[in-house]
Amino acid sequence: MNARQALDNPAAEEAIEWMVLFRSGEASPDDYRRFTDWRAVPGNGQAWERIQGMLQRSFAPVREVEGRAQGQVQAVERIVLRPASQGRRKVLRSTLALALTGVATSYLVNRFHPVLAWRSDLHTATGERQRVDLPDGSSLVLNARTAVDIDYRPDLRRIRLRQGELIATVAADPTRPFVVDTEHGQARALGTRFLVRQESQRSLALVLEHSIRVSTAAGEEVLQSGQAAYYNPHAIKPVASDLTGRAAWVDGMLVANDEPLADVIEALRPYRTGYVRMSPAAAQLRVLGAFPLDDTDNLLRSLAQTMPISVRNLGALVLIDVK
Repeated sequence: MNARQALDNPAAEEAIEWMVLFRSGEASPDDYRRFTDWRAVPGNGQAWERIQGMLQRSFAPVREVEGRAQGQVQAVERIVLRPASQGRRKVLRSTLALALTGVATSYLVNRFHPVLAWRSDLHTATGERQRVDLPDGSSLVLNARTAVDIDYRPDLRRIRLRQGELIATVAADPTRPFVVDTEHGQARALGTRFLVRQESQRSLALVLEHSIRVSTAAGEEVLQSGQAAYYNPHAIKPVASDLTGRAAWVDGMLVANDEPLADVIEALRPYRTGYVRMSPAAAQLRVLGAFPLDDTDNLLRSLAQTMPISVRNLGALVLIDVK
């Protein structure tokens, strides 16, 4: 019997409701007495044990990393099994169905502690920023959910950005170039300070001081202070608008200068452990403003108050749509 079949019967539905009630911490002595009576009914006890066992197996990947990231089991369980009102029952059922197949928990583990981070020299978790001083006097500031490898050689200083976003402040050394590699290309320092962000289909380079050279299979482009470009192996596309606000995360702020809501939510994702889903119409709306990054619930409320959008918070899931 697969997970969805295991959920598709009245006893399983009732077992889920009991599970949510007990995890909420709001169960009364009378509730426990009623549960004992319910479990005594033929079929109910088996449904309860079956779902409990499947859920325990589903959380196995979380427990495997518990030693490396303490508190992951409890944190992920709180998200998957948090109390739900009647309006959230459908979402809860879907989340549990995914959890029972291992999909939701694997996703949420990665949201807390990126899988790539386990194999990287330096990394940050969800909502975490970190400054790192390098041996040559240079420094990196890693945004949330970022993973990098450091490769210092006698003739080269290479930073491999495996995931996320960083700001590099580079100490001068004419004999050893300083480069940041992503899967889409390379940014080489010709000055002192620049930002690199790796996205799924492209990377972004933004010069904060002096200049850099961006190189891909498509060619090269020198960017001066204040300039930015998206790049991948097929093209380097300079950005006409001012993107310097993109570096505000280093101070815990998200700054949008007439940018699509899709870009704002993308910048927000590394600071949330849940999933944000947005309609295509909402994604195209333009955003102007500055928001604290370390309280993403308040950030989403601010967007809902100042824009023609609705933001529905359904536990681990946030839905954004136009009004």
